[in-house]
Amino acid sequence: MRGYSTLRKRGLIRQIAEGRTPVFLERVARARKTGRYPALARGDDDNPHKKAQHIRELRQLNDEVTAALLANKYAQTVKAQPGQRLKPPRQLSHRLKWQTHHWADKEPLASKIIRKGPKLLEEIIPNDSEAKGRRTITWKIFRGLAGSVVGRIMTKVEALQTSFYLRFTYTYQLRNNETGKVILFHPNIVGVPTGSPSLLRTHAATREWLTEKDARRLDMANLPRPNTKCTFQRWVQVEVKAILTEQPRLGHGPLPDWLRNKKGLYALDMFNDNLCLFRCLAVHQGAHPNRCTEQAKQLAGKFYFNDESMRLEVYRKIELSELKKVEDRFKLGIRVYEPSEDDT
Repeated sequence: MRGYSTLRKRGLIRQIAEGRTPVFLERVARARKTGRYPALARGDDDNPHKKAQHIRELRQLNDEVTAALLANKYAQTVKAQPGQRLKPPRQLSHRLKWQTHHWADKEPLASKIIRKGPKLLEEIIPNDSEAKGRRTITWKIFRGLAGSVVGRIMTKVEALQTSFYLRFTYTYQLRNNETGKVILFHPNIVGVPTGSPSLLRTHAATREWLTEKDARRLDMANLPRPNTKCTFQRWVQVEVKAILTEQPRLGHGPLPDWLRNKKGLYALDMFNDNLCLFRCLAVHQGAHPNRCTEQAKQLAGKFYFNDESMRLEVYRKIELSELKKVEDRFKLGIRVYEPSEDDT
């Protein structure tokens, strides 16, 4: 919920209640089906004890949201006016006294508010989310934005089976030093596109592009602002959107039908042992496409160990940068084509 800091208390409570609704409906349906809750089994939905429990839960939720908002406001006020002695908010003071007895702790209440306020806010930060469309996948990251997020994004990207375009955007809070107003800001840098300039087909190219974008995001000295009166407060979210295509990702997955059915093409993608390049060499030397595994392993042994009898349990993939070595070892030329549906 930290990402929705512009909402008022009523909006935060409504947002939390909407998130709890599916679980509550599932419990009601299960209770009616199993009959394990007598009040629901008899059809007595107006049970006064259930109503009282529900009211207590709503009041507790109201207190938690109020305490979190006041803790954030109080911490900002203390940071802006460190020399002034401020009186702790009444509602937050009552909340902290209810959580820890005054006789069990000698820590001043003001410092306790500053210490526990961020913890209360951390508890209501939403978890990372993923939304899938027909041709798009959108990931939103809310936690741990002070450091690099490339590793977490790559974990999700590596599961994709086709080539894709990426769009990298982020949101953060700015505070006006004169008015104290806090706003959400979405930077739009002129001349710096948020999307990848070309189709991403390999993990290396994807990681390189994401690293460049994330480094620009973490460059606090050059962080975009609407004017010099605004200062950075905190990160809100990082959003990465993948636009999927029909083109196969280089070295991953089977070929699409439009490429597999081309005349004069041997599709050797039915195997999953990273010997595709050596199978192509074996077929080039006269082996049958469906019976070329042994010849491919011999060629792999010759390339890795200079011995055709050597075998490995797991073969690694050959990168594009290694094609020159393959050409030199086997005394032949290799051409790499970029396929497209329109034969361009």
